Amino acid sequence: MKENSDKNTDSITLLDLINIFLKNKKKIFIFTAIVFVASVIIYFFVLDLIYMSTASIKSTGKSSGLLGSLDMGLTDIGGLEDIGFGGGKSARELAAYEEILLSRRCLEPLIVKFGLMERDKYDFMEEAIKNFREEKLKITQEKLAGVMYISVLDKDKYLAKEMVEFLLEQLDKINIELNVTNARNNREFIESRYLKAKEDLMKAEDSLKSFQLIYGISPDLQTKAAAQSLFTLEAELKAEEVKLDVIKKILSPDQPEVKTQEAKVNSLRDKITHISTSTDLSEFLRLGNSPQIVMEFLRLQRDVEIQNKILTFLLPIYEQAKIEEKRETPTILVLDKPYVADKKTKPKRLTMVLIFTFLSLPVGLSYYVVKHKIQVLRSNLDKS
Repeated sequence: MKENSDKNTDSITLLDLINIFLKNKKKIFIFTAIVFVASVIIYFFVLDLIYMSTASIKSTGKSSGLLGSLDMGLTDIGGLEDIGFGGGKSARELAAYEEILLSRRCLEPLIVKFGLMERDKYDFMEEAIKNFREEKLKITQEKLAGVMYISVLDKDKYLAKEMVEFLLEQLDKINIELNVTNARNNREFIESRYLKAKEDLMKAEDSLKSFQLIYGISPDLQTKAAAQSLFTLEAELKAEEVKLDVIKKILSPDQPEVKTQEAKVNSLRDKITHISTSTDLSEFLRLGNSPQIVMEFLRLQRDVEIQNKILTFLLPIYEQAKIEEKRETPTILVLDKPYVADKKTKPKRLTMVLIFTFLSLPVGLSYYVVKHKIQVLRSNLDKS
């Protein structure tokens, strides 16, 4: 029975809570009022109001660097972006913008220019940069639309606007420098490849010229003409052989007509054999070594065409790289310029005051519940 009574005294019922509240309601309401007044003082008179200024920029959708130049040079096979070379152009461009904005190269000049270390009392530049990235700078992207929003939060609404403007200037400046550096590297690479292609083309042309000086301007056409002549002679030979067979059946072998026809047939055979086996370069109709000569000619001709194709492909890319290296025009498209905020962004003063005020009620009640439990526990210890 004693154990049951102890358990009953240890538990707090709803009725107990109501009794504790009614017994201490004055003190609880005083505590709530104190919290309310303190919240009002803190949020309305102590904490700084934070304003946000925002600008939006649009992706140009243009590939930079060597990939962009190649994409411009391959009009016949479509864009390289469509066959797996990375993600979308806009997404990659916006990602590059964000990395620039978060870089120390971009943020350190801003902190120095606006004196944020002295104003916000930072001891080290790393602390100022880290705080600006995490607390003041806000970057969001609409990847489908290719739009980026750049916002700066600060207690000075005019300074917030100026900092966004400075960030846009820094973004454009650094992006131009990176593009120029990248274009210079691309130009140097493409230039070396272009000069090598010119040298290879000259070598291929010289080899073809030397070959033609020995075997003629068009050995393939010459071989075709010789082969056509050979086919004609062989057809004529067949006809004369048939004629000889007919004459032999009609006349005796010692007749002049037979001997003349035999001489004609033998002459055609000699011509056919000579054309088929001749390698004399001074003769036009020759087929000796013709397959090797024609194949070598076609190979040299193909080498010239290949090198010419390479040169034709590299020339516009080379010229584009030279233009990109000298280009220092603005690279970002500003949709909305930053503005001076009309309304504060934070803190939500009324909301926070109400939250702390309503929380103070259960906190105050909890204090007196704990106090009641301690008193009950001491009473039980004294009785035992």
